[in-house]
Amino acid sequence: AKEERAKYERQLLQAQKLESLGVLAGGIAHDFNNLLTAILGYASLGRMRIAPSDPLNADLKQIETAAQRAADLCAQMLAYA
Repeated sequence: AKEERAKYERQLLQAQKLESLGVLAGGIAHDFNNLLTAILGYASLGRMRIAPSDPLNADLKQIETAAQRAADLCAQMLAYA
């Protein structure tokens, strides 16, 4: 009975650790996603303010693409959490 109880206590401890990890990952993903929203917004505003032929347009588009990929990753982390 003692071994069985110890086994269940270890399982409970493991479950609590995983839950804590999920909460932590969710919090980090949420905060990071907020930062990415600002990056995406400012990159979009920058693209609206310059001519389509401006060389910076391609750079800002790359920023938008990378930030969107990072936001998709955050969504996956939030789904896990």
